[in-house]
Amino acid sequence: MLYRVRQVWKALYPKITPEEISWAAQILPCNAFTLFQTQSLTEQRHGLDVALDLATKGIEDQNLLIAALIHDCGKIKYPLALWERILIVFLQKASPFWRETLLKRIPFLQNTWEIAEMHPQWGAELASQYEINPLVVDLIRQHHSPISPEGIILYEADNRN
Repeated sequence: MLYRVRQVWKALYPKITPEEISWAAQILPCNAFTLFQTQSLTEQRHGLDVALDLATKGIEDQNLLIAALIHDCGKIKYPLALWERILIVFLQKASPFWRETLLKRIPFLQNTWEIAEMHPQWGAELASQYEINPLVVDLIRQHHSPISPEGIILYEADNRN
């Protein structure tokens, strides 16, 4: 529960140090750094948290670190308010029955849920437009439904942060 409170706090008050920006700039190729900077401050903070989590665990795979920094770039397409993001977490934790019931009965939830479900695909498409390495594009696409060992590592780090 404390983990969720910390997440909300970081979303409300995202702070990024110059050292963190410098670290991200060292890891990201120019095109990926431009995409990183296009994200909201909240998404930049989250991407840094995921990438720093991996780095502190000894992960040195550049593609994985790049993907960690920009994995949620698909949220650029349809930004969600914090309260919508909180609703998504509740829907993800709900039983399939309750989730489907709520999605059918509350129309605006359908759109919010679709954005949450589609942002990995949109992010992969956006990363492709920025000519990001195809391995990174694939990790972005699978960051909610991993199919590779690297995808699982990214998924787990994302869920810890």
